[in-house]
Amino acid sequence: MREVFYLDVRSPREYLHSHIPKALNFPVLSDEEHHKIGILYRKNPFEAKREGSMYICNNIALFLQNHAIFHPKNKLFLYCARGGQRSKSFWSVLREIGFDCERLDGGYKAYRAKVLNFLAHKPKQRFITLYGLTGSGKTELIEKAGQWSIDIERLSQHYGSSFGDEANAFLGQPSNAMFENELYEELCKKEGILLVEGESKKLGKIIIPTPFFDAFHSGYKVLIKTSTENRIQRIIKLYSQIKTENFFLAMQKIQPYIQKQYFLDTLNAWERGDYAKIAEILLEKYYDQVYRQKAYDEVICADCLKEAYSALCEIRSKLQQI
Repeated sequence: MREVFYLDVRSPREYLHSHIPKALNFPVLSDEEHHKIGILYRKNPFEAKREGSMYICNNIALFLQNHAIFHPKNKLFLYCARGGQRSKSFWSVLREIGFDCERLDGGYKAYRAKVLNFLAHKPKQRFITLYGLTGSGKTELIEKAGQWSIDIERLSQHYGSSFGDEANAFLGQPSNAMFENELYEELCKKEGILLVEGESKKLGKIIIPTPFFDAFHSGYKVLIKTSTENRIQRIIKLYSQIKTENFFLAMQKIQPYIQKQYFLDTLNAWERGDYAKIAEILLEKYYDQVYRQKAYDEVICADCLKEAYSALCEIRSKLQQI
C-alpha cells in the first residue's frame, strides 16, 4: 500500500519546538552538529560546507536503513528551515536512488507563514460552543463528536484550569507555534458547523488566535448541566492520578482564590486519600465560585452523555438548515 510521509530534516531541537503535524524527524545534522556548523560557517563557509557534508552523508546512510519509510512504494516530501541545503542534500540522494520524493518550496518557514496568515482571518466554519461548570462532561462530548469537533484542550495539552497541566501529566505543553500548526490542520480538514468548548483566551502558556477565539465565542452557545454527583466522579478520576508534588504545586496556584479553611481541608483530605472530599471542596468552593455565567441559546442535561450528544446532533442539524 502506497503511503505518504513528510520528513523534517531539521535538527531535533528545531523539530521539537514546532513542525508540520505528523511529519517525521530525520535530522541530517544533530543539534550539536547544527550548532557547530553554524559557528564555523560564519568564520569559513567553505570548510563549514565540507564538514557539514560529511555529517550529512553519514546521517543519511543511517536513515536509509529504515526500510519502512524509505521504500520505493512510498511518496516522500522533505523540508528543512527554508528549503535550502539540508533538504536539498537528502533529496538529491533519494532522487538518484530512484525514490518518489519532493522538496517543499520555502521549507518550514513557508509553511508557518501560511499557518499564520490563515489564523489571522476569521474561520469559515460556524460553531456550537459548550459552556458549563467544571466536570459537567464537556470534554467527553467534544470527544464523542471527534469528526466534527475541535478539541482545544487536546491540542493545547491543558485543561484550562489550575490543574490543567494534568492533561500532559505535568510534563509540559507544546509550543504556541506547534499548537497553531495543529489548529490550522484541524480547521483545514473539518468543515461546516463544528463543536468546541468555550475556552479562555489562554490555556496554560498557549494563547488562542484571536479570530478563532472570537468566532467560537460568537457561536451557538449551549450550557451543559450535570448533577453534582456526576461532576464529583469525573474530578475524582482526575485527581486520583496526580502525583503528590504536582497536586501541591497546583494547590499553590489556587491558594489566593480559596478561603484558608477550605484550602487546609483539601490538603487534609489529600493526606487521607479522600478524593471525593477533595472534589467536593474544589468544585463548590473554588471552580464554581470563579465560573462566569453567560447568556445561552440552549441548555442540555448531560447526566446521560448519549442523550446529551444526540441533542447536540439535533442542534447541528437544525443550524445546518439556516
